[in-house]
Amino acid sequence: MASKLAPKRAACGTDVSDGNIIVPESIPKARWDDIKTESLLKICVEKVQACNRPHTHFTKEGWKNIVAKFSSRTGVSYNYKQLKNKWDMMKKEFSIWAKLVEHQTGLGWDPVKRTVLASDDWWERKRQENPEYLKWRNEGPKFLDMMEICFKDVATGYMALVPYVDPSTDNEVSNHDVHNDMNERDTDADNFHVDGATPEECNDTPRAETSTTQDKKR
Repeated sequence: MASKLAPKRAACGTDVSDGNIIVPESIPKARWDDIKTESLLKICVEKVQACNRPHTHFTKEGWKNIVAKFSSRTGVSYNYKQLKNKWDMMKKEFSIWAKLVEHQTGLGWDPVKRTVLASDDWWERKRQENPEYLKWRNEGPKFLDMMEICFKDVATGYMALVPYVDPSTDNEVSNHDVHNDMNERDTDADNFHVDGATPEECNDTPRAETSTTQDKKR
């Protein structure tokens, strides 16, 4: 009597259907450069300024739209997980930068290197706190302006440093003065319309009151 042969088991990660082995399609690894990174940040900035981020994170629908826009603008089809991983990496990077400059006074700004202008002793103290700080001694974070828009709400105690301070010790300014200056420049930037939304739609301030405040600043 002929013995019955047990059916062949499929290898791990495969599927067997009618004798055919179906190998799942592998997702290519995301490769990031400055162009792709800038494109992602620009899309996210548009979303933030258009009031499409209810809190400190995007909704599922928001990420779906970001994925579609990123593919359209770059020609690269990265999925949600790949874009979210990059977003989390940039947020972590900005959080470290925020820790470096938070609650600091008497710091200057080097407009060429786009980083903090401070003494060797200051940098040495910071190195002892966290060696990662030293990577910004000769050059600040790329796309810092856009990163501030995206992540400043999640960095406790963060104050932006003014980017146009003369890099000399006689012109060092405190972060408090810088914070006021950045707020005034943010007011002008917020007047741009993005995706049909205006800053007035992002808050409860009446339009008439906002207009009056802007006239006074002018």
